[in-house]
Amino acid sequence: MKKSDKGIVTLSFDCEAKWGMADLSLDWKKDLTNENLFEIYEYILDVLKKYNIPSTFAFVGAMTEPKDKFISLSQPLMKGPNHEKWLKPIFNQISKDDDGWFFPNIIELCKKDNIHEIASHGYTHIPFSSLSEEEIHEEMKLIKDWSLRYEINCKTLIYPRNEISFSEKLNSYNIELYRRAPKLFYVKSFPKYVNTFFEELNIFKESEHIDLDGISIPGGVFINWKYGPRKIIPKTISNIRYKNILNHASKRKRVAHFWTHPHNFITSPESKRIFEKLCQNIEKKVESNKLEIWRQVDFI
Repeated sequence: MKKSDKGIVTLSFDCEAKWGMADLSLDWKKDLTNENLFEIYEYILDVLKKYNIPSTFAFVGAMTEPKDKFISLSQPLMKGPNHEKWLKPIFNQISKDDDGWFFPNIIELCKKDNIHEIASHGYTHIPFSSLSEEEIHEEMKLIKDWSLRYEINCKTLIYPRNEISFSEKLNSYNIELYRRAPKLFYVKSFPKYVNTFFEELNIFKESEHIDLDGISIPGGVFINWKYGPRKIIPKTISNIRYKNILNHASKRKRVAHFWTHPHNFITSPESKRIFEKLCQNIEKKVESNKLEIWRQVDFI
């Protein structure tokens, strides 16, 4: 794994559209339309271009396929009980309305500036911890075939739902690095939304060491999604938190990794302001020669 004589900043995007919530019934899923999703990807790419920030876009493979192509390719997966359970509600939903599910041109959109990495976020977004060894082979084979078909040379993975599993098998499918699960504020007796709320209030959050195990990179920090309880957290708190992480990375020569889902900016437009301020601060640090920007693949 590469080293740097400066601090490193990384931006990654978990690109999943409705695939990320395939097993969940959520009111805001209705806002993830084809039109809204394309607009938000164009917005993100414009902001990144403005501030000269190459980033990693990790896609659910099925999301980038034409609908009929996905249906034909997914048939081998139906032999496994865990895949079958995961895919059943997806087939039910797309048979009624496939808006927000399939985006065959989205990869080319992200490739157009010739600076961004295209990575994997799974093929069907099923959590890998739910799969058997045989099923993980089928999922990984589809990822590898997807990478070859779209000429991506996919080398890194962001695990669906950050559930790390079967990491020892990734290299067999040409995946060399994965993003670790974020280190979060955690009190066992608290619900997840309470823990994530208090996590966002920690303005003293530090950057992370590069793990020299050779196969993983820091899990990073989720860019605040101002939705639900977290919408009451002032933007100023988030801005201070992220600026402090960048400062810590530059002083200690460590990694500041920030990530989000593109669709979060649809359901919470106010989060755009936080994202733009972060990108502005990243550009300032890079221009002052205190940080350098790496995509996930640049850690290899």
